[in-house]
Amino acid sequence: MYSIAFPKMFSDTRTLLFKDSKATASNLVLLLNSSKMTLFGDPFFGTSLRRAIFEQNDGILLDLVVDEIYTTIVTFMPQIQVKRNDITLTQDGVDVFCNIKCLDLTDYTTNLYSINLTNDNIEV
Repeated sequence: MYSIAFPKMFSDTRTLLFKDSKATASNLVLLLNSSKMTLFGDPFFGTSLRRAIFEQNDGILLDLVVDEIYTTIVTFMPQIQVKRNDITLTQDGVDVFCNIKCLDLTDYTTNLYSINLTNDNIEV
């Protein structure tokens, strides 16, 4: 599987691409950092995680965020298989990380991805 190396996708001679697990990581980062209703081709692409940033931190909100992440991944990334229990959220200071353990169905390897949900600098 290949993915465009966003945001550094163009060089002087060719289009830069990611391959295999790096492509999956890139797709996860772009999916989870995209907001719904911002893509004209599919307005339901992305998550509604930004609206939960200033909410009170409790167990119910944590479950809602994990459900949103799980539903979004299952809907838009059929190349990976993930269980809801394999998605965890951790906090390090002001940064919130989403840890996703999943089975990559393109090569049947198990991978662990850690995605910073509060970082606007999208790089893999």
